[in-house]
Amino acid sequence: MCNPVNMQSDKSSKQMAPSALARYTCLSILMAVFGVWHKLTFLPEEEGTPCLDFPLHSYKVPLALTASYLISLPLLNKFVSTFLAPRYDMKSLLFESMVFYNVAQVCMNVWMVWRFVDAVANRGHPFIGSTDAVGSGTTFAIWVHYTNKYLEFLDTYFMVLRGKMEQVSFLHVYHHTTIAWAWWAALSLFPGGDSYFGALLNSMIHVMMYSYYALALFKIPCPWKRFLTQAQLVQFTSVILYSIACISLWGDKRGWKEVTCIAIQVFEMSSLFVLFALFYKKKYTKKSSKKEEDECSKAMGAISSSAKEGLSTMAKETSKIVKSANNIVGTSSKSSTKCM
Repeated sequence: MCNPVNMQSDKSSKQMAPSALARYTCLSILMAVFGVWHKLTFLPEEEGTPCLDFPLHSYKVPLALTASYLISLPLLNKFVSTFLAPRYDMKSLLFESMVFYNVAQVCMNVWMVWRFVDAVANRGHPFIGSTDAVGSGTTFAIWVHYTNKYLEFLDTYFMVLRGKMEQVSFLHVYHHTTIAWAWWAALSLFPGGDSYFGALLNSMIHVMMYSYYALALFKIPCPWKRFLTQAQLVQFTSVILYSIACISLWGDKRGWKEVTCIAIQVFEMSSLFVLFALFYKKKYTKKSSKKEEDECSKAMGAISSSAKEGLSTMAKETSKIVKSANNIVGTSSKSSTKCM
């Protein structure tokens, strides 16, 4: 009879350990992607900022990129499962690339947090209540934040390449697709003033998130892992409340563009809050149920052990009683024979 464990072992043994050349070729390709992104994104600020000093690209860019993203996922999954996964250890092949990607994301998001905080703390950008403040550099940081949303598609590609399709959930794909459109709309309609706040909070969350991913690659425990989803829920709630406050504070300064932008942002944050809350409930309710089952199993095991010990003791005592009774009966029979 076939042993499924041995079959799995045979399958793993057929996978080739990637060479250093293969691993660093993957890393080089990723660095080239980052190089192209950097060249297109980090335009000289003194020459102007997109959507302020010259028009932002049209809707055709997010349409083409998000459509390509959605179409490419099943195609890549088919290619990986057919040609790559049976032959190569994808986790080892992509290790250096994933370390570079996550560390680079941490650095970029730290930079964005610093730009936003510096603008509010040192450059006179209002914390809330402005529709037209654009001279502090926040718009350029929002532009970088927006273009990084396309770079974050690599989150999903790494999951597919490693065969982690269970992680490519509706929540994951919806989040990556719609957030790119939301930030394109923000830059198109409302590139200054209070539009920085959502990007600031999202960058702070991403510092935590990509730090966790980088630590996990080296199997280093992350102290804030269990709080990540909670922090994201706080982020969504904070942005919604901030947006509602903005509408109230702007008064007559608000126009249709600002109101449309706020409506898009509130819808995006609300939908993500619902999806993340359902994910959080499912994940931690399942863990709680499993823990209760484990405790119940331990209790039943203890009861079973106690019952076995009790039955064993009773059997021994019964055996002793029967033996004593047999001895008494035997003695009585001998006495009766002598008397006769």
